Amino acid sequence: MSLHGDFYPGDADQYLVQTPYGKGLVTRTRPNTYENSPPIKEIRLLEWEKAAKEGKLYSKHRTNLYSTQDYPSVEPQKGDDVQTPYGRGHIIETVTVRILSKNLVLHKYHVVLDSWRLAGRSRVKCYLFSNQVKALRKKTLAEMNAVERVEFAMRQKSAATAIFAEKKYQQALNIYAGCIDAVRYVQHDNNNNNECRADLIEVMVTCSNNAATCCVQLKMWEEAFKFAKNAIILLNALYDKRGMKIHTILNQDGGHCDTQLFGEWRVKSRFVMARSLFEKDEYEAALEEIKEAREHIAYYVAGEGCDDSPPAKESVKRLRGIEKQIASLRANVVAKRKEILQKEKARARAMFSDEKPKDSEITSDAQPAVHVSNEENEASLGNGSESKKNPLKKKVSFATALEETREIPEEEEDEEQSWYEEHKEAMLLLAIGGIMAMSFFFGIRKRKL
Repeated sequence: MSLHGDFYPGDADQYLVQTPYGKGLVTRTRPNTYENSPPIKEIRLLEWEKAAKEGKLYSKHRTNLYSTQDYPSVEPQKGDDVQTPYGRGHIIETVTVRILSKNLVLHKYHVVLDSWRLAGRSRVKCYLFSNQVKALRKKTLAEMNAVERVEFAMRQKSAATAIFAEKKYQQALNIYAGCIDAVRYVQHDNNNNNECRADLIEVMVTCSNNAATCCVQLKMWEEAFKFAKNAIILLNALYDKRGMKIHTILNQDGGHCDTQLFGEWRVKSRFVMARSLFEKDEYEAALEEIKEAREHIAYYVAGEGCDDSPPAKESVKRLRGIEKQIASLRANVVAKRKEILQKEKARARAMFSDEKPKDSEITSDAQPAVHVSNEENEASLGNGSESKKNPLKKKVSFATALEETREIPEEEEDEEQSWYEEHKEAMLLLAIGGIMAMSFFFGIRKRKL
């Protein structure tokens, strides 16, 4: 029964059809009021709307066509979603078949069925003629279930890889980030099997590492660190559950070996994190990430984690190439840290050392001022032997503004001493007279009392 009067809430599979008025989208289907009559289809005219938006028509409103006729499907293209007799899928290739005896040209489509999975992680692929497929509107993320979201992210990842090869890093980054967002909050239910969860881990890790690489090319160091850190968290969680179902599914049928999962992928993440930390002047943290990466390489290249399978050998080759890059990065980090330490030592010597620092070692514009006390000055002006025994001691002040002292010239000092000698007797008599006057005054006052 319909939920909205005589109309269905919306067709689950909305077909793209070719009408006399251009391309249309079948959005709803309702039963006909006349008995034994075909249902009525509500068709949204897409090309009509496009012409209206471009100003070629007077009406700018949405135009719908109501018809009982079954219009033919539009010709699907590579990447389009299609409906087949075996379920929903998408076209990965278009093949043209020529029958010379009948002078016919037929189109066959290489279709991957999204709703089918064989044993393990194998997908069903088939070749169908044009009369066996119908073009469908692509689903939005909100309409997709967990399996469809993972499939969508994997297709987008393949497209982004091709764009990255063309050095279109910003465009590739946007697609990789979209893949991560598409599957980040996937809600699992009983219909989602472990194969789907294994695909989810693969998409999240590879897209995070690839997005981090794009950020490195664009010199977006903070974003690169976050993407690489996200991949490390997922890989470490998978490493803690080695031997369980998802790990086994990733390993089986020549898939992803441990050398690739926990060696190559983790080393890539560590390398990007170390590079980002180096560019942000966090040298100690960068050295820690480099140390972790070198331990992974040592374990999976020449240690216990090494095996003789072909995928493992390929991963070992790639790890050796990354090892050279890590060694070069480590040399840069160590050299930069050594340079910083030398500057700090030179600054310390300039502040506390008795010896005058060289001009090349002084990194600050302000130089310490040296003051000599009076006692040390007098001692230094004495005989030569005493000055050698008691060398001049310096007191260093780091104040930015120092008080200025005024020295008295020798002429002024002699002039003051000669005036005192000349009036010394008069000043003495004046003091005696003052004392006698005070004694007389206090004696009279005592008699009155």
